[in-house]
Amino acid sequence: MRIPAYAVLVVSLALVLGCGGGSTDRPAPATGTLSLRLGSDSLPGYSSVVVGVEKVEASTDGSNWTTLGNVQKTVDLVALQNSNSVSLLAATTVTPTTFNQFRITWAKVNYQSAISVPAYTIATGGAQQVLTMPTTSSVSGPVTVGSNGAVVAQIMLSGLQAVQTRAGLGVTFLAQGAAYDLAASARVTGRLLDGTSPLVGAEVFAETVDGLGVATLQRRAFTDGTGTYVLEGLPLGFVYEVVSQPAGASSSYPATAATPVNATKATTYTANLAFNSPVTPDSLTLTLTPASTATQGTWGELRQAVATGTSGSQILIVRSQTAATLAANDQVLFQGLTPGFYGVTAQRSAAGAAPVMKTGTQVLVSAGGLPSAATLSFP
Repeated sequence: MRIPAYAVLVVSLALVLGCGGGSTDRPAPATGTLSLRLGSDSLPGYSSVVVGVEKVEASTDGSNWTTLGNVQKTVDLVALQNSNSVSLLAATTVTPTTFNQFRITWAKVNYQSAISVPAYTIATGGAQQVLTMPTTSSVSGPVTVGSNGAVVAQIMLSGLQAVQTRAGLGVTFLAQGAAYDLAASARVTGRLLDGTSPLVGAEVFAETVDGLGVATLQRRAFTDGTGTYVLEGLPLGFVYEVVSQPAGASSSYPATAATPVNATKATTYTANLAFNSPVTPDSLTLTLTPASTATQGTWGELRQAVATGTSGSQILIVRSQTAATLAANDQVLFQGLTPGFYGVTAQRSAAGAAPVMKTGTQVLVSAGGLPSAATLSFP
């Protein structure tokens, strides 16, 4: 008996459908979510540093960029220090991967005020100045988002060279920074007290010290109205020295360090600092030659041997300040210094590259004496 062709077609179609061959259903691709925040180190010498964020992108290789979202937000970086970060992007769906770089496009409009300039600074006790911004700034990760993961990451801008005053050019923005997973990093908090009185507006540093005994500043913040500071976004696996030299217009305290913090896990560590017997301060002017170029960021540092914990000491950075570029040189004015010997160093970074350090001799600062001075020269 001959089977009609249409019957063979019907049977074949039934078999295909029965085996699922006609289905277009496929598993949905794996995704995760990434929330992004923006924070800043303390920026000494400024009461406001206002900038606008247009959008944020991310990259796995530094060449191919994915837009995470349009932010369109104006923020004051000074207000973001001491763990007061602001949200840039809520939970954004992304393909699971490791982002090794993030890029911020700075806004050309002010999203808070239509009559204000897009970016500006107000020096402490000074007037508003226009802040010249780059088109974009990139920071390194890594930040890993897993399948079905929900990661909250933060871009933290460094205070080492964020804002630099230049003769004839106004104020320029050169901030570098890093991005990190908030749930995979440590933070250190504590209070600065003289007896029971909080020390307000004191700058606190978190530093690492390498095998040669050279300290590097990792994070900085000013204490709030209760004398409390927060240093966040600290990578795990390092020992952090927490140090401060509180100073005011008419008195200062000797630099004091807490017991070293061994950041072995993602948690909050406590490091309180106690001070007493304030003294009359003086100042030191550091001159750096030649003057920084338009793409160079320069800052000065003062270092002292400070007792750490119950025994021993480390040579730590007790002051760090961005230089002001003049016509022929850069200058850093350190005020409110406790009398004593200071090791003078300066660092200069070109276009965000690793900085070059110059080291000077020990300089004595004497209370009520002639203002101290030091000079360092870069190649």
